[in-house]
Amino acid sequence: MTTKNEQNSRRTTLVPITSMEEVPVLTAEERADLIDSLEAAEAPVEAGDFIEHDPETFKDRLLDIHRNAKRAKHV
Repeated sequence: MTTKNEQNSRRTTLVPITSMEEVPVLTAEERADLIDSLEAAEAPVEAGDFIEHDPETFKDRLLDIHRNAKRAKHV
């Protein structure tokens, strides 16, 4: 087992991940719709309409989502 030196340890953020799952095979129409959707999503990026990843903003957004989800359960 590895122990961390307090001086070298870094603060971390947990994020949701996906795992391998069995999914149905797409029909030709579903595949075409998916490809159209992906191409439409690429257009703004190619045009420069995007923001670069900012770790702090990402962390804050995830924490806000988590807090709001907890509040919604208790309301």
